[in-house]
Amino acid sequence: MELKLVSLLGIVAFLAIAWGISLRRDRFPWRTVLAGMGLQFAVALLLIRESTFSKWVYSNAKIAADNLLYFAKQGTQLIFGPLAKRDELEPVFGQDGAMVLGITICGTIILVAVLSSLLYHLGILQRIVRAMAWVMRRVMRTSGSESLCTSANVFMGQTEAPLVIQPYLKGMTKSELMTMMVGGMATIAGGVFAVYHGMGVEAGHLLTASFMAAPTALYMSKILLPETDQSETTDGTKDDVKAETTNALDAMCQGASDGMKLTINVLAMLIAFTALVALLNYLIGLPQQWAGTESAKAITFQNLLGWLNAPFAFLMGIPWEDCKAVGQVLGERIVLNEFMGFKALTDTSVTTLANERSFYITTYAICGFANFASIAIQIGGISALAPERRKDLASFGLRAMAGGILVSYINACIAGLLIA
Repeated sequence: MELKLVSLLGIVAFLAIAWGISLRRDRFPWRTVLAGMGLQFAVALLLIRESTFSKWVYSNAKIAADNLLYFAKQGTQLIFGPLAKRDELEPVFGQDGAMVLGITICGTIILVAVLSSLLYHLGILQRIVRAMAWVMRRVMRTSGSESLCTSANVFMGQTEAPLVIQPYLKGMTKSELMTMMVGGMATIAGGVFAVYHGMGVEAGHLLTASFMAAPTALYMSKILLPETDQSETTDGTKDDVKAETTNALDAMCQGASDGMKLTINVLAMLIAFTALVALLNYLIGLPQQWAGTESAKAITFQNLLGWLNAPFAFLMGIPWEDCKAVGQVLGERIVLNEFMGFKALTDTSVTTLANERSFYITTYAICGFANFASIAIQIGGISALAPERRKDLASFGLRAMAGGILVSYINACIAGLLIA
């Protein structure tokens, strides 16, 4: 009960931080925040609290993710042979060494990208996104373009989702632009959903976190930059952006190409940031080595992140004995990326938690693209669609990242309230 009260306090604390970094602290959007929190809690109660429905959703999410991994493995085995056969590698390399992360990432991201491209070509994805956007626009009274883009972020990446509102980018208000950026930072793309599940994260919690993030990102962005201008899409968006692919086969080919580009980008970041952490640990360790400190007792970059972020972990309702370990995961997600965060969370040789509840809460806390690299990704990707908005995108970058982090942290607090 005490930890649940801390989670409740954490929601207030993170909202206060958002208000503290707001560009217009004199215009707190009470109605939008309360309506958004209502939707956020409704999703959480429906999917986090144990019930027949939530068990059905989690069970089917796991089946879907497992099937995606299996289907992807059939493709990767054709190219990589035994390296893609975990059951054959495990007797030789052990359970941890049997999963070749690069191969798992490659096949899964490409397959999901193909399916997403096909669904977009057929118009199915747009209908789902529009339905979600309609609900949020009616309940929260947000504009059509920002509601549509935030809904799209649940399924698409932070530079792909703006494509659904490309005709409106040039005329969007600054507040709507902030919403688009926070929405991208607060969610994960469908392409990495099954990858995280394959790493050991429960698919149902990833799905729940993504749906919770949509209304949370909307009200969080309105705290950071309240709307003061008249939107062009106050009454909703008029036209869907049509798929540019010729037919279903062309859509699947385009998806495979896009998936390969994303895979290379993800693998490059993992290699670069893992090497960077090793370099930082070497530099931090040099003066300690000169002072004669034993290597087992030396302070590392991960230790520093853990100490800095432990208070945030505690505010989510995580037991204090797990806060340093969770703080390290939170820090790696922000400074490096969410892949590194999930990798650290699921690797028991790196992160050892005394409480299983801490693992689930942390899943919500790092389920989003909010990190420093994403600022550059958004500025580059979105400004390619609307070059005249590059200056606004650059000026909002750090606040949008902070907004995305706070969205995940508030979701984690709500998970802390509901997870036994």
